[in-house]
Amino acid sequence: MTFGLFSVFGLVAMLALVAGGVALLPALLAIGAVVLALSLAFHVIGFVFRLLGFLLVAVFAIPLALAVGGVALAFGIAMLHLALPLIVVVGVIWLIAHHHKSQQALPRPN
Repeated sequence: MTFGLFSVFGLVAMLALVAGGVALLPALLAIGAVVLALSLAFHVIGFVFRLLGFLLVAVFAIPLALAVGGVALAFGIAMLHLALPLIVVVGVIWLIAHHHKSQQALPRPN
């Protein structure tokens, strides 16, 4: 059944939807308030965990990393000092070998 541009059934359905929506507004507001409260609570809990994690890293992880790095650096320097005589001997042998290869024999006078 239509009158002009409007459908009676469409108009009744639209009025029912609007009336139902208006009737549901208090329930939707209550649900929205609960969701907002839960969201804020979990965000605050997440912020607290991030803050504790940052403090944990700052207090324990950074000094531990610096200490381990210092130990690794000291060990590396000690190994370099132990290997230094071997590096010098190998370098001198290499220099002697390459120095003799670069010299050419002088031509014999006739």
